[in-house]
Amino acid sequence: MASNTEVKNIFGQFKKANKRLKEAVEIREETEIKRDDVIQRFEFTFELLWKTLKRIARLEKIECFSPKTAFRAAFQLGLIVDEQMFIEIIDARNMPSHVYSEKQAEVIYDFIKK
Repeated sequence: MASNTEVKNIFGQFKKANKRLKEAVEIREETEIKRDDVIQRFEFTFELLWKTLKRIARLEKIECFSPKTAFRAAFQLGLIVDEQMFIEIIDARNMPSHVYSEKQAEVIYDFIKK
């Protein structure tokens, strides 16, 4: 069973990761290193987000075993309003895990910047 303290701790980690992601996106110089850094930061920010949502859902007696179930639970609980956007985020997160190419990296990077 998740506790409020666990939720606060992981949410704090998520906020720090999200801040670092935003900082990376805001770097003006466009390089492959920046792109790859942004994608990597997006990946670990995403992981912290879905695990935060999983713990919140557990407090509400909802078990989540994947990012999709965590985002669906968050939508049901009113924590997010645009479920489709989060499905797109999940898809973007999964892309680098399955295939990696320069073109795909650019697609993911552009999605993250938006």
